[in-house]
This record gives sequence, C-alpha cells and structure tokens, in this order.
Amino acid sequence: MSEVFTESLQNQLLIDQFNKECVNSAVGSEWSLHQLSPYIGKIKSSIAKYLIENFTQKGDLIFDPFCGAGTIPLEAWSLGRNAIGNDLNKYAFILTSAKLSPPNSLNEIISEIEKYDKEVSERVKTVNLANVPEWVQAFFHPETLREIIVWTEILKTEESWFILSCLLGILHHQRPGFLSHPSSHTVPYLRTNKFPKGEFPSLYEYRSVKDRLIKKIIRATKKQPNFDLGIGRHCYNEDASKLIVREKIDAIITSPPYMRQLNYARDNRLRLWFLGVENHKVLDEIISPKEIDFIKIITDCLKNWNEMLSSNGKCILFLGDNYSKKYKVTLPEIISNILINDIGKYELTFKHESLIPSNRRVRRDHSGNKIETILVFQKIA
Repeated sequence: MSEVFTESLQNQLLIDQFNKECVNSAVGSEWSLHQLSPYIGKIKSSIAKYLIENFTQKGDLIFDPFCGAGTIPLEAWSLGRNAIGNDLNKYAFILTSAKLSPPNSLNEIISEIEKYDKEVSERVKTVNLANVPEWVQAFFHPETLREIIVWTEILKTEESWFILSCLLGILHHQRPGFLSHPSSHTVPYLRTNKFPKGEFPSLYEYRSVKDRLIKKIIRATKKQPNFDLGIGRHCYNEDASKLIVREKIDAIITSPPYMRQLNYARDNRLRLWFLGVENHKVLDEIISPKEIDFIKIITDCLKNWNEMLSSNGKCILFLGDNYSKKYKVTLPEIISNILINDIGKYELTFKHESLIPSNRRVRRDHSGNKIETILVFQKIA
C-alpha cells in the first residue's frame, strides 16, 4: 500500500470519527463546567476533544490564543495536556480562568460564598443606582441590582473567577433561577412584551443573588473529570497578535474571530458592563475586527506562533468560510497561503469541512458562515 493511500485512508478514518462524534449536540454528555456561562460562537466541546485526542499527545502543551469560553483549554486539561489560554475579552478571560481553577469541593466554595455574603450585606445599602445606566437598570429589580453590583465588586477584587463566572452565568434569562427580568439567555434582550408584568408579576420581583448563586454552583460542579492538579494551566488577558508565550508549544488549537461575523462585546454587553466595560463598541473594534484588521492580526499571530511552536509542532485551526472581498478567497485559503507560501515552514496534513446546522446559529436568519473547516498544519523541522 502506498504512503499516499495510507495517509488518505487515515484521513478518511478521522473524518468518519468526526462525523460520528461531533455532529450532534454535546449538551448532556459534556462536563458541566462547559455550561458555566453562555458564550456566543463557542466551539463545541466534542470538536475540541476530537482535535486534542487525535492530533496531540498526553503531556503536550496546548495553547489557545483566542480561547473565548475556555472550551479548548478545559478539554486539554481534562485529557492530560498542559493548557494555556488567552483572550483580550475580559469576560472570556474570567470564564476560562474559572474553568481552569474549579473548586476543590462544594463545601469549600459554599463557605467562601457565606464569607462574601456578610460583606455584601454591609455594603449593599450604600450602592447608588443613579450611577447605573438606564439600559442596565431595565434588566433588574433595584434590590437585586444592588446585590449584583456589590457581589461583582467583591469577586473581582478577590479574583474569585469561578464564583464570578457562575454569577455572570445566571445574570439574565426569564427562568426563576436567574437574576433579571424576562430576557434572552445568550444575548441580552428584554422580553417584556412576551412576558408583560401584569401577567407575569413573579418574573419582576426581587431575586436573592446568594440563593441562586449556590444553586448555580451545584449545577456547574455536578459532572467533572478527575482533574490532575499537577498539570500546568494558565490564561492570559492580552492581545493575541502581540503575546509571546515563553514555553515551547506543542500544538496551537484555536478558533479565531471570523472577520466580524459575530460581535463578541455587543452580544455580551450586559456581563461586560458589570466587569467594567462601559462602551462595548470600542472593545468590539478590537475583538471583533473587520476584514482588513483581522487579516493583519491573524498574519501577525501566525508569525508569532511560528516562533513559539516546537519542531514538528502543529497549528490546528477551526474556521468559518468567510469570503474576503479583498483577496477573493475564503478565510481557510488566506491562512493556508500565509503559512505555506509566506512563512513557508508548514504543510497541510489534514482538512475537513462540515455544514453548520441552522439550529447552531445564534441568529437564525444570519447569512454568514455556512461551513466550518478544520485545518491541521505540521511545522517542518
């Protein structure tokens, strides 16, 4: 059997495995930490697991420079790989940091909440809602809002990322276990027309933060792997195009922002406001870049990653099929050209394209990406 045939057969087996393991929803089978808090456009945990299991080895150092919800770093850690994440979005940084540092026990984290609750009770009456924008006030009962503000301030000061992520995870929805007036779960839009106050008065009443926070933490820690606490893991909150990780990386696995197909700051604007981001539009210019800006950022990233990757290291990218009006090609083609032709030290060893089901789109009428592409590049020693 020829080497070419063997490689193509191996790739077909990998594709068959992907279609078997990654097409259906992972909710229900994934670790409960993946559901810590919503994040638009995040990679499925089953896809992250597939990429890590099939293209890396235990003990490898995995780096995700656009880690978003922390799906890849968490899966890497659970599978015995050292994990480094990075994201310029403060919400993403906190969420990933939380997943890489879960509590040792439920009793420990509840004791921590009880300690903070005493401080909240002392400070909550001093909160002046006149300093809070009206669009934020519209989501909450005033007393609930005061509690959220104080809880957030304390948890940020203490860098208690796990509890803070759980708080952000219950920030808005119409269900009783959440803190807001009726609104959507992922992207913050009020649903007061669908749930008028006169017909649904209970949805507009005061909601205790502490009680709901404890229940959220119980749900979030319900299903966890036996993590190896000796495995290295860390998350940065820096510009991916400028960050240089000093350790040698065995594999970069990431899903970069797709040339403003999604607005990560706008669609997380309520959570970001509590984290200190007053103007989400300014942040979106950076973390949800337009085409020209994105191509420059990804080019700088690829050059930096080349320096960070070990000999025979892998660059594994999960991409949408964005079409570049400037270069007249798709995003996967742009990146392939940069790595193979410009940098010139890589070969494409695996490629797979799959259709994005409409039920996985945040916006049902969205006319953006219809195909997701996996590209695996091997660095030539």
